[in-house]
Amino acid sequence: MKQYEAVIQVMKENGGYATLGYLNQHAIKVPGSQWGTKTPFASIRKIVQIKPAFFRIKPGLWGLVEYKDALLKKFSLDTTAAPEKQEEFNHTYYQGLLIEIGNYKGYKTWVPS
Repeated sequence: MKQYEAVIQVMKENGGYATLGYLNQHAIKVPGSQWGTKTPFASIRKIVQIKPAFFRIKPGLWGLVEYKDALLKKFSLDTTAAPEKQEEFNHTYYQGLLIEIGNYKGYKTWVPS
C-alpha cells in the first residue's frame, strides 16, 4: 500500500476528514503501508497538500474531495450557514486542536461540557 492510500484509508475511517495530528498518529500504523522515511509526519503533510484527492477545510484540518459537500455542510462552512454557526465551529475547532496538542504531548486535558 502506498503512503497516500494509507492517508485516504484513515480519513475514510474517520468520516472523510482528519486533523494532521490524527493522521500522524494513525496513518503510519495502517497494515500494509510502508513508511521508510525518517520524517513520516512531513510526508503526511506533503501528501495532503499536493495530492488532488484532498482539500483543506481549515488550517490543520483536511478532507477528502469525494466528501467535500457533506463536510462543508457538517462543519457549517457553506455560504448559507448562519454566522453564529460558523463562529461556533471556529471556537470548537481551535479548542479541539489545543486538546489534541495537549494529548499528543502527554498533558492531562479537559474540555467543559
